[in-house]
Amino acid sequence: MRQSKIYMRPWLEIHHRTKKTDTDEWYMGLANELLPLVMTFPLYEGNPDVAEDQRRLALTCALYLEDCVADAGNWREFIHWHKRSYGRYLPFYSLTEDYLPDEINREDIAFLLWALSSTSSDSFPFNDVENPLDETLLELADVLYERLDAAFESAPISDELASNWMMDRRLMEKEREPLPEIVPGAALPADVEHFLEAGKGEPLMFFDSYDALKFFFVHSLKWEDDEEALLPELAEFDNFVVYGNPKGVLVAPDVAKYFAAGNNPLYDAATTEEEAYEMFCEGGLCPFDLLKYGMEHNLLPEAQFPFENGKALLHDNWDFVARWFLREFYEGD
Repeated sequence: MRQSKIYMRPWLEIHHRTKKTDTDEWYMGLANELLPLVMTFPLYEGNPDVAEDQRRLALTCALYLEDCVADAGNWREFIHWHKRSYGRYLPFYSLTEDYLPDEINREDIAFLLWALSSTSSDSFPFNDVENPLDETLLELADVLYERLDAAFESAPISDELASNWMMDRRLMEKEREPLPEIVPGAALPADVEHFLEAGKGEPLMFFDSYDALKFFFVHSLKWEDDEEALLPELAEFDNFVVYGNPKGVLVAPDVAKYFAAGNNPLYDAATTEEEAYEMFCEGGLCPFDLLKYGMEHNLLPEAQFPFENGKALLHDNWDFVARWFLREFYEGD
């Protein structure tokens, strides 16, 4: 079998430049040394783009080391942002005193492996989420750490680092907004007034079918009884959540079964265990305000990733997970 090789072009594209610097050859050499190590592990087995995934991983490890040696760049931005936002340098992993934010760390590399395996974007739509504590993932992280640790002292300092390769700065800068609250005496849209009256003050209501939802629109919200005015695009869905708040009335299809509200006859704990994590990972599946309401009011207690310790890993890191996967849907309009 012909040996795979990583060429300079993708490295330069990640750095958004066309000319090589003095340090590029060294880091490309490192990436090509790492590639055979990556290829010995079955982390990407079954993926039709396994060779490309392996090259991306080797390149990403070189980018990581480049940032660490320079003590700058997008990796440093990411861990310090995560520490400010969530109180620790990384999601998922229990960090000890041995974790040094100004050096390289095993947990960093484990997270990079998770990040490359669990992503959602225009180029890589959501497929599933990797277990960050997967045994094979952690074994490969150890192997790559040993190689990067051996190279750390001799690695050259780069003056032109890649930007946004780990996480887009704009996404890190997005603030999680407080939930809109209904203040007694404050003026509300007419739809919201009608909603709260029909629901006896409850912020969430649940409907099993589009016909039931239409009936509510007409007879409770006082909408015009006209097919075009009654959100006909929702006709193919069921299991609706309707959330009334000062912004207006928000309608979310196919997610009612996940919300453990006292007034929700559609709640299904078993289905929630299996499927609800997808709301945190698939853009457009659940409006972020509703997802946020569910988490802040403990209405999604059975939501969990589909692997060991999946409940704790999701609930302890849910805001980061939503930000990572939902991207423009995180605090989107």
